[in-house]
Amino acid sequence: MNQATRTLSNQAERRLSCLSWLLLLPMAACSPVMPEDAVVAVAESQLLESWAQYTVNVGAHGASVSGATPGSPISLFTTVAGRDYRFRFNSSAAYVITRPTEPSDQLDWNKLPGISDCGTLDLSKNGAMFGWRWRIDLTPPVLEVTAYANNDGKHLWPTAPLFSLDAADLASDEPLSYRVWLDGSRYQFAVTGTVRGRSISATTTLPRSCAGTSATALKWASGLYFGGTSTAPSKITGHVAEIPFRP
Repeated sequence: MNQATRTLSNQAERRLSCLSWLLLLPMAACSPVMPEDAVVAVAESQLLESWAQYTVNVGAHGASVSGATPGSPISLFTTVAGRDYRFRFNSSAAYVITRPTEPSDQLDWNKLPGISDCGTLDLSKNGAMFGWRWRIDLTPPVLEVTAYANNDGKHLWPTAPLFSLDAADLASDEPLSYRVWLDGSRYQFAVTGTVRGRSISATTTLPRSCAGTSATALKWASGLYFGGTSTAPSKITGHVAEIPFRP
């Protein structure tokens, strides 16, 4: 190959190299790195669609869990400062206790997922959760949902429920978003969502007995629970999808 030929070959290689870079630049411009918040949002969206089922069998208090994925729902030992989940009641929540352990057991508050507090793993001593019960003494019967806390063994809840669901609401099997967390000397509660076109938005607080205890101390994460004193008179199910709690 003479000098002239080599020069032409080198020029062609340089042109091809430059062309390759020009072709790659638009691809790089069209493929931005996803921001961290967006990555988290996508992950949480996937969790929200990952529904687990709680099942309380006849004669039981506690529920078994099926279809759970890592973190949805959280359970057993945890250091989270709160819980943030969607929950779907259904018609199985319309229970009737026919052989109560105590006469007033139909009015006992059952529990949704919550957390213990104050350095104990016993929610019946200290902890926060939502309570629910089916009121057959009302016409028509309704399911009431309230904020519920145990404060050094004393059971606390507001004088009026946060909201109520009737039989048609339960049959719609629509989820609501529940959020409970530790906030200094208070437990904070919030519920939002829509059921059969009706907007639900409720918040309240209950006192916390151990304001000096870290909100991220070791605690127990509970699931769906029936009772009160009596056990479940019929099979009760509910669906939950939990996302990581952020204060």
